Amino acid sequence: MSSLAAAAALASTVTSAAALGFVPVAVRFQLFDILADLDKPVSGKDVLTALQARSDGKTRQDVPCLLLIQDTLYAMSGLRFVDFAGENLYCANAITRHLAATPSAQHGAVHFTTEALLGGAFLMRKLERENFQYPFQERETPFQFAYKSMGQEELTKEHTYSIMAAEGRMASFNHFMVGKFMKTNTAPDRLRALGYDLESVLNHAQASTPLTMVDIGGGRGEMFLDFKAAFPQLQTSDLIVQEFNHDITDIPGVTLATWNYKDESPQPIKGALIYHLAHILHNLPDLEAVRLLKKISEAMAPHSRLLIHEFAKNANYAKMHAAMIALYGGRERSSNEWNQMANLAGLRVTFEAYPPFGEGLIEMRMVESSIQIEYYLPIAGNNRKLIDELSL
Repeated sequence: MSSLAAAAALASTVTSAAALGFVPVAVRFQLFDILADLDKPVSGKDVLTALQARSDGKTRQDVPCLLLIQDTLYAMSGLRFVDFAGENLYCANAITRHLAATPSAQHGAVHFTTEALLGGAFLMRKLERENFQYPFQERETPFQFAYKSMGQEELTKEHTYSIMAAEGRMASFNHFMVGKFMKTNTAPDRLRALGYDLESVLNHAQASTPLTMVDIGGGRGEMFLDFKAAFPQLQTSDLIVQEFNHDITDIPGVTLATWNYKDESPQPIKGALIYHLAHILHNLPDLEAVRLLKKISEAMAPHSRLLIHEFAKNANYAKMHAAMIALYGGRERSSNEWNQMANLAGLRVTFEAYPPFGEGLIEMRMVESSIQIEYYLPIAGNNRKLIDELSL
């Protein structure tokens, strides 16, 4: 049966695509910051005047025309990023103020409305051209197909990150990865809230076991700096961030190492207490993800643990799942999928927690390890933990 409410919701969703294209314009010209600072209903002309005041000493070409400001503000109101306060009047709302207060969120908004939007626009065209061959390979996603369709052949076989670097987009993306859309608590607090006792893992490590932790693809080391602040027994030499980002050359407080997990080299650090993968595997197709897990498995000792920090595969992250497919051939994964991948890599899932929002946590250990499996049963809207000690 037809429904007015359903039709309105449908139209509102599918007409968002072009409006999302204006988000980089809003960020480029500081519209969220200006509205938050003015903190009252203002016109496009008021916003332009404020922007001109911020642009002293720049050339006239750095300031857009009034019509572009007006249309961008109107598009942002359609996305509910700002409030429509009357004809050509706009004011900041909670999302506006969050964007203004969280620069990394603005960089994230630009990423998903630039790279992900472009990839999504060419997804169906790629499927049709290739007789619906699926899933996508890592360097053969709709994003690469978009560049091929635009005649930029030199980029069509490059990884998405390499294309972003060629387009001058990696500095912005790195800013996004530092704070993401919001950092609600520290890494130790997040693990504790998920029911994972990292402190006990560190305290119960045998005297002969090093406290080495390795963050593979760990960016600028934010997670390890959180750990170092919370656990004074961790030394700089214990905390190793493995990166292959040429823009990152030094991280005070942790040890920076180079490992490109994409090449044929094995994981060079053997027998670490904990290996971490934070938002790495959702960038990878299944085969590439298993290959990486296998490399880590081969480096692990019986005391070693692998902690995977990823979003749950639930309705809240369905859009993120689609973005990972369009950009990298990656995906979010369910508990069953994590268990299947662990088995293929010679590992076993020994802890898992999947909150409705925010990062979940999956622990994997070697099959022959003495492990602790934690089962989660939904009871009255909460998770009750049952623990069985198994020696495998």
